[in-house]
Amino acid sequence: MRSEQSLPAEPLVAIIIVNWNKRQCVISLLDSLRAIEYGNHLIVIVDNASTDDSIMSIREHELPALLIENSENLGGTGGFNTGMTTALRELEPTYLWLLDNDAEVLPGTLKVLVNLMESDKGIGIAGSCIMSPEDHGLIVEAGAFVGWRSGTSDPHLRYSRVDDWQGPRVMDVDSVAACSALVRAEAVRRVGIMDERYFLHWDDIDFCIRIGNAGYRVVACLDAPAFHGAEKGYSPITLYYDFRNALLFQGKHCQGWSLLVAAWNILGNYLASMTYLFLLGQRKPARYLQTALGDFLSRRFGRAATAPSELVSQAPFAASESGTQLGKCQKVVVFAVGSFDEVASAIRRVKSCGDSISVSVAVAADRAEVYRLPEVDAVITYDLFRSGLHEKIATALAILGGNFSCGVTAGGPFVVPYAFLLRRNFRFDGRTGVLGRLGVSLYTVWKLPFAIAAGKLLAVRYLFPVVSTCRSLRNEAGNYEPESAKGRQKMEESTAP
Repeated sequence: MRSEQSLPAEPLVAIIIVNWNKRQCVISLLDSLRAIEYGNHLIVIVDNASTDDSIMSIREHELPALLIENSENLGGTGGFNTGMTTALRELEPTYLWLLDNDAEVLPGTLKVLVNLMESDKGIGIAGSCIMSPEDHGLIVEAGAFVGWRSGTSDPHLRYSRVDDWQGPRVMDVDSVAACSALVRAEAVRRVGIMDERYFLHWDDIDFCIRIGNAGYRVVACLDAPAFHGAEKGYSPITLYYDFRNALLFQGKHCQGWSLLVAAWNILGNYLASMTYLFLLGQRKPARYLQTALGDFLSRRFGRAATAPSELVSQAPFAASESGTQLGKCQKVVVFAVGSFDEVASAIRRVKSCGDSISVSVAVAADRAEVYRLPEVDAVITYDLFRSGLHEKIATALAILGGNFSCGVTAGGPFVVPYAFLLRRNFRFDGRTGVLGRLGVSLYTVWKLPFAIAAGKLLAVRYLFPVVSTCRSLRNEAGNYEPESAKGRQKMEESTAP
């Protein structure tokens, strides 16, 4: 047996954590990092101008870290760039471990990733298998593949059971989530850091594609789990960055017929959503999607001008006997639009209206497994964007055949089209806990086909201006230096007293 002195030194890993107003999350992550089974590491925490007491709590934590305070919120993209640039300049690590502040890792996660990277110098980035924090046996994603025609990113093994997977434990993918990804420092020096135009969403996908295009492998590892939920629901903020940045991504990486098809699909889907929101009376979120398109055409990237607080849904719902009315229902279907917590709260709220109420959940197919809960009698799945007419009709028949007395939309501002098939609908507001009537029924079902048709017509109107902008973006030389972070940060060592 080799002596301890003869063992090769562990390569240095810089752990990069970005935080913004999630004090409890970042402290929980630091607590978990105390137990990691890998010695040669240094922690770099980038705080994006938090307004809670995150900074003080990080300073007081017993785990030593290099703390960088940005004077403004640079998003996940700018935050990771600040951390990576500082680590490469000051620490000279072999690897950079990107971690979201609300991720959870196991003691052996980092060691597995390092051993994998050391075993194959051709791997440029290795991502954890992202698992559900609510169900540790459920895969959220093991990397992802770009849908080049649809303009989407499709998570690999989404909501599969890890124990049921019989395939390889290390898989080549198009991208891995930056919430737990080990990056070879040599690859970053070669391809540059993340593109700060994204700010949020699509930034890690773009980063991985560039690393892959440089000749490195991009892999996901099932034996290096990290726990991070995908159940955040839909919001106008999310859709703004998804819409604008999907077009930015396609402009950088597609051309010719592929670009035309992808742009057409992205425009059709998001402009239909915009029209749908207008028809539902959700004008602020609808205008936000309109702004996303305008910002792309004007090449305004980075952080959106509209603050999330300005996008709070219309006036709160009035409680107005909704609980009493719901209590008369025997069968209720909850449409899972919002986050897992919002949907779970909605289910509890429905159950509180009557002990005999039967609750089913209608949810997007890739989110279904997490809602197979003891209090849920049935799960109905759908896929609004990818399913064909036959599948959509089958879902509609399942809703109609369920003999539901009413529907409850959990979260917002969206309403699932199948809610129009029911006579009565309510919305549960997760922020206030209020259950209120929703003006959606079979009599207003015309809004859905109208929105789809309008989305296609608007896609025709904007297709060539969008393609023209995409082409100009492709012709630009990439600038992957973090200019936005320069001169606006403070760096200090954070150690426990």
